[in-house]
Amino acid sequence: MTERRVRRRLAVWLVAALVGVFTVVTPAGAATTCTLTFKANYRGDVGSQHRWQVDATLTNTGTTTSTTWQAVIDFPLSSGAVIHQFWNATRPSTNVWGPVGWNGALPKNQRATFGFDIGMPIPNTSPPLPTSSSCTITY
Repeated sequence: MTERRVRRRLAVWLVAALVGVFTVVTPAGAATTCTLTFKANYRGDVGSQHRWQVDATLTNTGTTTSTTWQAVIDFPLSSGAVIHQFWNATRPSTNVWGPVGWNGALPKNQRATFGFDIGMPIPNTSPPLPTSSSCTITY
């Protein structure tokens, strides 16, 4: 090999090494901020329950598009409330909600909307809004 080729290869390796040193890597699964809001609409009485539709909106307040999201929502289910159905979300456990295939990737400042049909005992006339909630977005 000529001296010129050796120098050229050495220069390429040096540049590659320097670029690797200055590359910024975002950790996989880094969670940032999001907001979660609710709106309850009375739907009428069915049997011994008041039926409510609760619409939830999760907004990506981060700086880039998400790969997925998760919401943890505590409803007053111990007081006799029953979630009859839900839409635009998955429910891997009682209080945890996640995206369906098409609404997990949220560009910054965009929203995923999902909802629940909840039955509350007749004596309870207040809307079944969450007692607590939180959300995370993963990039």
